[in-house]
Amino acid sequence: MAIALADRWLPIMEALGVKRPGDIGWIHGANSSQALLGALSDRHVHFIEGDISVVGGEIIMAHPPVTESDLGFEKWLDLTIEAGKGAKLDFKSPEAVTHCLNYARQQALGKIPLCANADILAGPGGDKPVFKPDEFIGLCNRILPQAFLSLGWTVEEGELGYTKETVDEMLDLLVEVEAPVSLCFHAGYLRKSWARLEEILAETDYTFTIWGRIEDQGLVSWIRANTPPGRCFYDVQWKDGTQIHLTSD
Repeated sequence: MAIALADRWLPIMEALGVKRPGDIGWIHGANSSQALLGALSDRHVHFIEGDISVVGGEIIMAHPPVTESDLGFEKWLDLTIEAGKGAKLDFKSPEAVTHCLNYARQQALGKIPLCANADILAGPGGDKPVFKPDEFIGLCNRILPQAFLSLGWTVEEGELGYTKETVDEMLDLLVEVEAPVSLCFHAGYLRKSWARLEEILAETDYTFTIWGRIEDQGLVSWIRANTPPGRCFYDVQWKDGTQIHLTSD
């Protein structure tokens, strides 16, 4: 049985006007002006995730392999701050981390909840990550320790799931990390790995971020029945990209 949400997560819930992580509404990949403006005006969206890439020396909002965007990082964050939404900085290029964390510290700190995200380890079927785990965690801890860390694995579909060794490698990296941590797991692998993952909720004060596109209604039902909304963020979509609100649909 998962323990209750630790007190240090409560300021995030209070800032967004929700009682638990599972009640937070997400928008995934708000990387264009149109997508961002739609999210900013949607009262059901509390937290906005954007992908940060460096292309041609410029920091833009784009998810590889996309290399074009009409939206730069600073404008993206400025508009998110103005709307009072939470901002999830999903880093795709290591070169962007230092500048973006510094800008967030200068402009957003104390105004909105902040999250720094990267895939720092290879997961089920995933490629070698472009980030050095210790370096990414160290930069976040040094520049913006007030943000919660959202850490995940590179994945591809069709593999067996998160092995004990894969999960333990991440836990070893976090032994001395003081910031709140959310571990990111692809929805498609939850059932295969849940016995080990459930132990982590009981042993730590980490939250989980469950993400990915789903086409199986049975998996949606399983997630609702087995994962605790008091400890899980749900950033999942149907195959067409429509966001699934697991605690209300």
